[in-house]
Amino acid sequence: MANFIIKNGRSCQMGKTRSEQEENIRKEWGSTITDEQLDKLKYAERKLREKTGQERSFIKGQDIDDVK
Repeated sequence: MANFIIKNGRSCQMGKTRSEQEENIRKEWGSTITDEQLDKLKYAERKLREKTGQERSFIKGQDIDDVK
């Protein structure tokens, strides 16, 4: 798995959440997580947004795998 460094100012172009960043990365370089993990990620981000109102989030891979 590749690590991407997103510097200040570019984070808005890549996306506010990890799922938005993943979709943009897929367009240019290919996927970094599976489609199932992407669905779980979107679900986890939606639940986090409902619970805390947080617009920007970056959920770790370990937390994605814990979603059932």
